[in-house]
Amino acid sequence: MQNTRNKRLRRKGATAVEFALTAPLLFAILFGALELGHANMISNVAEAAAYEGARQGIVPGATAADCINAANGILQISGVRNAAVTVVPANLATSSNSVSVQISIPYASNAIAAQVFTNSLVVNRRCQLIRESL
Repeated sequence: MQNTRNKRLRRKGATAVEFALTAPLLFAILFGALELGHANMISNVAEAAAYEGARQGIVPGATAADCINAANGILQISGVRNAAVTVVPANLATSSNSVSVQISIPYASNAIAAQVFTNSLVVNRRCQLIRESL
């Protein structure tokens, strides 16, 4: 009985020490997975916004402002900040065959955690669609 009691006293605090050693690794993996998932969401939102902006621009009579507003609507719903939307051609009244919308999102202003590893990351997505004609 005395021997079992001594073993328990010697192991007292071992669980706390083991947790202190493994918890930082566990939390780093958890936050890394969360950040990667968020980066994937930002990428998908940029792609969807570029597509919706281009869809708006292929309709006869559309303007570049219509494309930008459609893309910004998708970006706003998703909570994306500091995105730049570019429409080519800038004047859709020209006789171009296609409309291209490019979205650029600096990931540093949209990251969940510290931007140590993603400070210079910029998500760029582009969609080009053929315009409808009358």
